Amino acid sequence: MITDREQMKQAIVPATLDSMESLYRKITDVFLRNNYIFQQIPDSLNLGVFLFDTHRDKIVYADERFVKSNNLNQHVFKRPVLRRFIFSAIHPDDARRIRVLERIAKRKGHASFLNGILRFKQHLSYVPYYFMVTKPEVKGYDTEHFRIGIQLKQSPLKINLEHELSEVEYYQKLVSSLSMREQEILQLIVKGETDRCIGEVLNISTHTSKKHRKNILHKLGVKNTACLAYMAGKSSLFS
Repeated sequence: MITDREQMKQAIVPATLDSMESLYRKITDVFLRNNYIFQQIPDSLNLGVFLFDTHRDKIVYADERFVKSNNLNQHVFKRPVLRRFIFSAIHPDDARRIRVLERIAKRKGHASFLNGILRFKQHLSYVPYYFMVTKPEVKGYDTEHFRIGIQLKQSPLKINLEHELSEVEYYQKLVSSLSMREQEILQLIVKGETDRCIGEVLNISTHTSKKHRKNILHKLGVKNTACLAYMAGKSSLFS
């Protein structure tokens, strides 16, 4: 016989799960809608999005495009075997890189921005995907322990791990050549902040913020903000 208290528990749990699902979707949608960089990614790159909870050490939400491109379903994210399933599909070399990043995260905390390529097993070969992972900042929500993941499918012809590693070293040198103030502004640019917001955060004028952005683009030899995001991510991937 089910008691009144047990009935209340059964009623509360689904409501709590639904509210958490709504929260995850809200954080993801608001972040993407307000972030200029991700709005510039064309539909042809099959952008997929997921939300990672660093406290629970698991993916807690993913959009339909991410789910379909990885042959998953929404229910799999609620299962404790998800982590084992993901690692079984990742190329062994890439899995080792992830574990290195996890060890760094345990010592220093999770990086606010990461960037790189992972290869996933599909049929008899591995398909490379390009990932960007960044900390969302959504007003009105505590998002410190969340990370937004962006997955872009790439052509196998573009994958070259040795080239990628040399790129990381090259970009690390370029970014380290910036002044401390410029590196601080670069981090804000990568988060999608406008010149006006950067000015307010750093207590400088919008004009000065624009000037810094222009100087950073010139020093790093890139043409736009999207390229800055790519370079900034590369420079911090193995730090």
